[in-house]
Amino acid sequence: MKRFKNLRTLLPLVIAIAVAGFAISSGENKADEKKTIKALMVTGEGYHDYKTQKKIISEGLSKRLNIEWTIIHDKSAKECKANLSKKDWAKGYDIVVYNLCHAKEADEAFIDSVAAVHKKGIPAVVLHCTMHSFHWKVKAKDGDEKTWVKFLGVRSRNHGPKAPITVAKTIEHPVTKDLPDGWKTPNGELYNVNEVLDTATVLAKGDNGKVKEAQVCIWVNEYGKGRVFGTTLGHHNSTMETKEYLDLLANGIAWALDSK
Repeated sequence: MKRFKNLRTLLPLVIAIAVAGFAISSGENKADEKKTIKALMVTGEGYHDYKTQKKIISEGLSKRLNIEWTIIHDKSAKECKANLSKKDWAKGYDIVVYNLCHAKEADEAFIDSVAAVHKKGIPAVVLHCTMHSFHWKVKAKDGDEKTWVKFLGVRSRNHGPKAPITVAKTIEHPVTKDLPDGWKTPNGELYNVNEVLDTATVLAKGDNGKVKEAQVCIWVNEYGKGRVFGTTLGHHNSTMETKEYLDLLANGIAWALDSK
């Protein structure tokens, strides 16, 4: 009987401790949900409307994610190189988004240094002409793949004629979960992907009705300790402005950050 009385005395205390623990845990979860993603966007040079695209991407993703943007908009490859050669240029950021076009860069030491940031663990998103940057003028050594291509997970050197692209998913994946299978872009410039590395997983292929076979257009890559989400879609502002495209980028960022 005495033991029963002690139990009745202790029971409210046990319940109170449990409730307090749950409240603390719930508070921590809510704090995590509200954590701001610090993102760096690197964009610039010619061939695309980067002035408008940086606004489309940053504003569109800010409606979908709790994200704080820093944007480096370079007007030339020289300016880009200077900015990305600064000590600890990516320090303090959770993810780097590349939407740029620097095909003529040939400084291998510089390219290696940029890729090394991600190999050490900082996630990345690579869009459209980023796949034609930092490797065209670089020679592979002893049959080894070029550093930037290893970082991207795919290799592309050219593209087909401009036409809307029908996107077909190849597997189910968190990145493409909100993308309708068979989605057709308003406009498009389909890149030819000549190689997919073993570290990459293809998520979707695109067909513009003018190619012999569908081309890889959405994928994810594991590069050292860093995760990379990539898509060759996005030449035209009209494509980037769609709900489908912005949802895709938001899911890509979430996937890339999941390893952190």
